[in-house]
Amino acid sequence: MKIFYVSGYTRMVLFNKLIPKALRQNGYEVYEFDWNSFYKFNKVFNIFPREKVINKINDELLIKAKSYKPDFVFVLKGEPIKISTLIKLKEDTNAILFNWFGDDPWEFDSFSSKVAPYYNYFFTYDPYTVKKYHLLGQKNAFHLPYGYDLEVIKKLNVSNREKKKYDCDIAFIGSYYPKREELLKELKSKYHLKIWGRGWENSECKDVYQGKALYGKNMLKAFKCVKILLNIHRGFQEGVSESGEGLNLRVMESAACGAFQISNFQADIPNRFIPDEEIVLYKSWDEALKKIDYYLAHPQKRKSIAEKGFERFKKEHTLNKRIKELFSYIN
Repeated sequence: MKIFYVSGYTRMVLFNKLIPKALRQNGYEVYEFDWNSFYKFNKVFNIFPREKVINKINDELLIKAKSYKPDFVFVLKGEPIKISTLIKLKEDTNAILFNWFGDDPWEFDSFSSKVAPYYNYFFTYDPYTVKKYHLLGQKNAFHLPYGYDLEVIKKLNVSNREKKKYDCDIAFIGSYYPKREELLKELKSKYHLKIWGRGWENSECKDVYQGKALYGKNMLKAFKCVKILLNIHRGFQEGVSESGEGLNLRVMESAACGAFQISNFQADIPNRFIPDEEIVLYKSWDEALKKIDYYLAHPQKRKSIAEKGFERFKKEHTLNKRIKELFSYIN
């Protein structure tokens, strides 16, 4: 069976590449179409307006897909893919189209709700938003949590220089939002806090800002060096309509690294990891502060929880297993 895989999710560069690897491990033939390469070329040379680049992406995608004659077209989010292109893909290839979307619920109104009806199947990591797709009439919308690749973790080699660079009590790796700033500025005077991510350089946390966002293997190396990885799902203080119920990719990445993580509560996390045994959760910032104090003072408990989280990941949450789960819905 042949899969035409469309990637280009700019904030998940390594994850983009791990998916076709997992597809091949499951016996599929894969052609990779990375639309981000078109943006990279234009960013360097600044030749074409954005609209022309998008048109070029869609034109090339149709040409390559028609030539490849896939059984499936697998799109990872797919921001620049036009609805007219999705319609033409079905006409030209007769393939089954499906999307694995990673930015619900925040882009539901602006993007995903508009494109979902044009896919045969629409997968999202957020179970809360599945109900919204069903109300739209997209009955083949399903909840599919993230998974991750164990082999890429095993091959990581963290140098002494990198250990020194990433070592800290608490690390937060993520983009700036005012609500996150309110929380993190409370930590920096009491703990050895380091922040990586977009937009922090002019914030009240700029003195602990370490630089631009960490991606790929550099981020995974950081996970292995920090005492506590702090996870703050976007919008968690505003309620489920803003944060959804799903666990972000950070939960799976850190579990794959055997890192100790404290995350805000998301309804789907206890379905994947046992709270206080395989991951630590908080429902309020006061609770987070108490748990940070406690676990910094108890390194053996941190180690035990991280190890059990890693064992759970190996049994249930590898990307290879997640691809099997995805096709169980389609088949």
